[in-house]
Amino acid sequence: MKDFFKRVFNTEFLPASEVRKIKVMLVMAFLLVITAVTIPFSIFLDYTLAVKITVIVVLFIVYGIIILLIKINKILPAIQITMLYSIGLTLFYTQGTSSFYAYLFFYISLTIIIFYQELYSYLVYGTILVVLGVFYTITHQDGLILLFDVSGSIYIYIVILVLFYIIFFIQILYTEKLYTDLNFEWVKMNKIIDKYQDDILYYLDEIRKEAKEVPLYEDTDFQKAADELSVFISEQFNENGKEITNVLDLYIYIHEKGLTKILENEEISVSMKKIANRLDKYLLNQRTEMFSMIINFYSKFRESEEYRDNRYDYSLNNLTKETDEQIIAMAMIYQYLSNEITGMDEWDQMKKVFSKEEIDALFSSSEIVDFFTPGQIGFFKDNYDLFIQYLSKKE
Repeated sequence: MKDFFKRVFNTEFLPASEVRKIKVMLVMAFLLVITAVTIPFSIFLDYTLAVKITVIVVLFIVYGIIILLIKINKILPAIQITMLYSIGLTLFYTQGTSSFYAYLFFYISLTIIIFYQELYSYLVYGTILVVLGVFYTITHQDGLILLFDVSGSIYIYIVILVLFYIIFFIQILYTEKLYTDLNFEWVKMNKIIDKYQDDILYYLDEIRKEAKEVPLYEDTDFQKAADELSVFISEQFNENGKEITNVLDLYIYIHEKGLTKILENEEISVSMKKIANRLDKYLLNQRTEMFSMIINFYSKFRESEEYRDNRYDYSLNNLTKETDEQIIAMAMIYQYLSNEITGMDEWDQMKKVFSKEEIDALFSSSEIVDFFTPGQIGFFKDNYDLFIQYLSKKE
């Protein structure tokens, strides 16, 4: 229980799948309370005893199915069933009585669906609930009108329910757009990270060769530390942690031979190949998740420039409003692109320089608008010959 609450309070650090699992468990706890209260409260509902018993038994069976789905890690189906479960409870109450308290179940079910923040589920199940709620309000007016209600209060009930639905629909739509924009930004940034981390990997390897040092994965101190840590961590889950050393040996072997050769080797068992495939993203001599984590961790401790409002603003028009400075900046950028090494050439040597055609394609791409305005791009095209003559790389 302590671990569960720790995960609840730290959901911003968990992946989406874990957050969904925590949400469905919280909803299940709430539904269990509602279902337990339904047993004595069903006495006041207009159903026969057989119907009441049948419905309650079905509710508990469905509840057990949800638990089973969570156990086998089928979180999305479990979420869908909890939504249907809440709708079923709403129908059970609203068809059994015409009181104001049954009307509140439409809000309870909508709140459960809103809690998941799933756009399409809210659009489907939420719309169904609102339609049912409006129909229920119109057909059960006598039971909903309280002694202190003003004239026309039924229409107020309908308007409030519809507004409740619309407001949270806008909120979920905004959240979905925010997550989509963040995901797009992450994909865009990940391409940039791929580029500079490939260069880092290359230069680290070149520095190591010049210093005549062995690769990190062959260093005995590293292997000893990795062995002790892996055994310690493994023993937290298993009785004997020594078996993990076989996986560590395979990990080192993948660095030396490469994953492709291991997967193509018929002498290696299928289970070992599966483990090797899972270890591939933790290699140190490739652009992997492990390498990214090490580089990002290392960069955290390097001092950076003080914060500026335009620190991550690369638009030339925002960096300076002076026309002559913008022209000078464009000339410097073009000269840099024409002369500086940008990657490995066809012989895998770090000597590639952008060709004139590649620079032209870059200035004609859609991404260039993040740096230059249409007017600045037009200036480049009007003075293209001058850029080529004085700023391009001389053969």
